[in-house]
This record gives sequence, structure tokens and C-alpha cells, in this order.
Amino acid sequence: MKKTTSLKLSKQLAKYGALTAAIIGVADASGQSIIHNDISDFIGGTGDTFLLDINNDGVNDFQITHNFYSSSYYSSSYRNLRMKPLTASNSILGSGANGDNYVYPFALAHGDDISSAATGTWLNQGFAGGYQSLNYSSCSDGLWCNITDGYLGLRFNISGNIHYGWARLDVSQSGDVWIVKDFAYHDTPGVGLTAGQETLSVDLSALNNIKIVALNKSIGLYNLPEATTYRLVSMTGKQVLDGTTSGSSFVVEANTLATGIYIIELTDVNSKTVIRNKLVL
Repeated sequence: MKKTTSLKLSKQLAKYGALTAAIIGVADASGQSIIHNDISDFIGGTGDTFLLDINNDGVNDFQITHNFYSSSYYSSSYRNLRMKPLTASNSILGSGANGDNYVYPFALAHGDDISSAATGTWLNQGFAGGYQSLNYSSCSDGLWCNITDGYLGLRFNISGNIHYGWARLDVSQSGDVWIVKDFAYHDTPGVGLTAGQETLSVDLSALNNIKIVALNKSIGLYNLPEATTYRLVSMTGKQVLDGTTSGSSFVVEANTLATGIYIIELTDVNSKTVIRNKLVL
């Protein structure tokens, strides 16, 4: 999506000077973080349940539980390690489709994407009573088969806003032994993270000098590295603008957007360094 520089904005910036730019917004990673909770390992077995309150607000967001039951009709027994979102707005990244009988949360590898653009389906299978299988009957179904340091991709609600996070587990081949090790989430609404990410990686040598100036419906980007991509995300997590800058200064025109608070994400193409900042348009 091509963006053009606003002459009006450039003139006003020249009028207000460097002090205006500093007051309106200097881009850095302050005020944004990944909240990591390194709990004492929860070692679960047959019949155990783990309740996950990912942001420690006293409200449980997800449930992991193991069931063992016998069927006299089929002369067999079943084991099922299952994951359950506890509200209608929470979901788990996996395969299948909501409404199907069989859906399976992914066992993500370290570094896999957890965001609105992640590969897979955000599953909210029967939050009121249904479950999503991690490991069923010694892994006749499910993707968590003899997994060490696998990650669940999680999406959940805080005060009406969507947040993304992860939980790290070990699961035995049978599913009878499972360990919840730690979990984390990004505290900025709508912004994703990667599986296992514990901190925001900002290479100050690449992006610490960038200035972001929001004036009316124009966003001025200054002191840019040679190649930088940007995307603008609403507070509900929806991407509304994206593109690639040209030159050390660039202006993103956002005339079509409603007035409100947005998050701009800048990524250095070469180093992959990312910074994010809130804007009021």
C-alpha cells in the first residue's frame, strides 16, 4: 500500500520545531512489555486439573484437565488430556474448525508466531462444556505426543481487549504425565508475540533514534533505518494499515481511519528489530 508524504504535515512540523516532535511522541518500547510467569512446575497426572489465570487477575482463563474412564460396552478404557477456554472470548490456536467434533491445539515450537496472522484456527470449541484434545488414548488423536517444551498459543480478553500469550508444557506419549512449566502474555492489546518469548527484543542500535509524530490524521516517521516496514493496529487487534517506508523520513496518511487510539509497529527489515508505540489519531 503506497503512502505519500504530507506537505501540510511537513510545514507544520517545521513550524513547531523539534520540541513539538519530542512532546507528541518519541518511539521506544517503554510502557510495553511481555509479562512472564515462571511458576513452580505443575506436574499433572490422571484426573488432575490445572487452572490457568494468565494475567493473574483472579479470573481463570483456561483449563487443562486429564480424564480417565472405562467403557464396559467397548471393553476398553480411555485417557484424554484436554484444553478448555473458560470464556466465550478466549481461544486456543490449533487445527480443525469450531463446531467440529475433533479439534486439536497445536504443540508450537519456540519462535512460532502467536498473533491474529498466525497459521491455524483460533478455537473456542464449546467453552461452556466442550474441550479440545491435546492427547487422546495414548495419542491415537491429538498433537501433543511425547512433547518436551511445546507451547500452546493463547488468545484471551482483558477489559474488553484481545491479548496474546503462550503456555509451555511437557506431555508424555500416553498423556498420563504432563507438566505446566511457565506462561506469558503481551500486555499491549492486539499485539502478538512468539512462542517462548519472554522479553521485548529491541536493538537500540537499529531503532532507538526513530521519532514518531502524530498530527491530525498523519503519522510522521523520522530517523528511520534504510528499510522499515510498518503496520497500524486498532485497540481491538485489527490491522488497519501497513506498508514499507522509503528514505529516512516518511509520512503515513490515515485520513480514512476513525478517531481513536492505535498501535504502530515498526520492523527493521534487516535486523528484524521491532518497536511498538501507541498513537492518538
